[in-house]
Order: sequence, then C-alpha cells, then structure tokens
Amino acid sequence: MKKIVKNNLCVALCALTALSVCACSTVQSESAFDSPRPWHDDIKIALDGSYEKLDYAVAIYDTTGGVDDDKRVKIADGSMTFTLSEPVYGDFTTLDMSFSVTYSADAPSPDAGLTDTITSRVLFSTISLAAKEMQKTVSLADRDGTDNLSYELTADYFGSHEATIKFTARDGETRKLALSEDTCHDNEMIFMLARAQALAAEGSTMFRAVNIFDSFANGKLTEYTMVAANASDLVAVDIGDWVKDFGVEPVTDEQTGETTYPVSCYNTSIGINAERHGPPYVVNYAEKPFVRGEKSHAKLPIRIGYSQYENSRAFRYTEYTLTACSFDRA
Repeated sequence: MKKIVKNNLCVALCALTALSVCACSTVQSESAFDSPRPWHDDIKIALDGSYEKLDYAVAIYDTTGGVDDDKRVKIADGSMTFTLSEPVYGDFTTLDMSFSVTYSADAPSPDAGLTDTITSRVLFSTISLAAKEMQKTVSLADRDGTDNLSYELTADYFGSHEATIKFTARDGETRKLALSEDTCHDNEMIFMLARAQALAAEGSTMFRAVNIFDSFANGKLTEYTMVAANASDLVAVDIGDWVKDFGVEPVTDEQTGETTYPVSCYNTSIGINAERHGPPYVVNYAEKPFVRGEKSHAKLPIRIGYSQYENSRAFRYTEYTLTACSFDRA
C-alpha cells in the first residue's frame, strides 16, 4: 500500500500542470506554434487583453476492479481552474492553475477523507511562449505510511537562472538548482503548449519541456521531449447543454427525440518521447472554436484523463471535465 500511495502522490504533484517543455536542447526540433495563439483575442475587441478561464470538475476512480464505467468506483471529487491572462501591451502572459480534491470517507486507506490542493503560476513570453518565472505550491494531507511530499517550488528562468524547492512538511528543508540560460517552456504549460500546435487526425507534434520537480529529484536540469499524437477519428464529448452558448450545434436523436450538444474533439495523447515514458495524458481538444460574442477561442481542452498503474495493472484513473468557461474578465 505504501508504494501505491507514493505513486498516487506523484501524480498529484505533476498530473495537473497540468502534465514539460524547453528550448534548452536542440537535439529534436519543436513543431511550430500557432500564430495567433488559440486563446488570443483580436486586440480591437479585447481592450484589456485576451483572457480565458476554464473550470473543470475532477473525479478520481479506483480501477482495481476494472477500467470500464460499470466497474470503476469513484473515490474522490474536486475542481480545477486554468486562468490565462494575455495583456494588450506587455511582454508576458500569466497562466494560473488551482486544484483541490477531497477523497470520500470510503476511499481506500490512507486517502479516505483527505484533501489535497495545488496552485501554480507561470509567467511566459506572449510572443515565444518561453517561461520567465514559475511558482508552485503543493499541499498534501498527512498520510499513514508515507512521507508528506508537500512543497513550494520557484524557478527564475530570465533573472537568476535558479530554481528553489522547499519541503514544507520537512521543517522547511530547502534546495537550490542552477537552470540553463537558454529560453525554456515549463512543465506547468504543457496542455496549452500542445493546444498551440497544429492538431489533425492521425497527426502528431513535438515540443520540449523542463520539469523542475523532476530536476530536483534527478539532481540536474531535466528536460523532456513531449509528443502530442492524435487518433485517426474524432470523438464526441457531451459535457452538458451549456456549450450551446458558445456555438456548439445541437444533435437530435431520431428515435428518442432527445437533443444533446456533443462537442466534436480531437483525441490527443500527450506523453514523453522516450523508451520508458510512463502513461500519457489523453486530452480531448475541441475541433471547432468556442465563440461568445465577438470572441473566439480555439481547441479548448474539454476533457483530460490520466491512468495510474501498479505492476502494469491500472489502479487509479483521474478525469478532468470542463464545466464552464469565460473569455471576459470578471
């Protein structure tokens, strides 16, 4: 059980940020990024700069009895929000992420009844997407039989070229690590980085990412080449009728007369391009833009899924489903 808990916590540490890119290496070329970016508003209609808020419902399932819907058992509920703010005038865009999940009282020990939270912020170049600064706080509840890996993490890519990690549950144990002076993308950006490249059926793109947490674990700057590979067929994802306010067309069943608003999506697998790469994230990106008023945002991540394995057998599945979005600042 202790080993399983450690695996679960590792996913909580990195599965949200979302899931690593860096121009620190020139071994493999990155695919081109979209211009304009898929979240970019026309400055003429966005006088305060482009803005995007994506809210998700989080569900964690125990899949030891099977991965099918009728066999898996939900053991936790939570929420996650991505907030992206791009200025009209200024060099840097901000991406904030907040996540919280609470395990049910009958979840497997030692998770039962516990709550974990994660927040992060990345400041990156609006033009190149190179990360300038990153901050992350992981707050995990104490669990029997395992070390508490709660930590605070910072990285300064443009200034001191130094990262710092502070293990807040270990009497503030602090370490520092030198960063490359080359421009880098950060692991917290990977869903947006994959989104900002061309998505097409049976197509794939490649980008690189620095994972600061793994860098401290490995004792050196760790960069991963990431591949976003799209399945040959689009998938229809039904997340509720609220999407009709963003231009999603209705579909009526000829036999039952029921009307739904399925979102046509690319089925994209995002993983590390290496022999020992671990399980990928599967992200359903909207095929068509979501449109509200004069603002149009493309390739929204509608659903994100991640499986965990123990001895090659699936034991946990985490799913993030879009529940609301906004392109206007509150």
